[in-house]
Amino acid sequence: MVKLILCDPVGEVATTVKHSPVIRWSLNQKIATLFNNHVSSYRVWKRLEELLQEQVGPSNVATFAKENTFAPAPEETIARLVKIADLAIVGVGA
Repeated sequence: MVKLILCDPVGEVATTVKHSPVIRWSLNQKIATLFNNHVSSYRVWKRLEELLQEQVGPSNVATFAKENTFAPAPEETIARLVKIADLAIVGVGA
């Protein structure tokens, strides 16, 4: 006989946050973004990239986008990203 176990996936919810972490950044550090190209997140992702460019300068932000939303990013893309970035922000599924 097969035994089915049901688990409650809801964890404890934090009700207070003391402070957001602060990232210390110098002018010679680079940020890369890797967008998964999903249509539902296009506008918010583009706004994120704009905000990053405003904060650290356009020359310090490298943007990458996957060609296929539902496949992993190609190894060549990841290799280029790792080579130039000190910090990467990656979209869901990228």
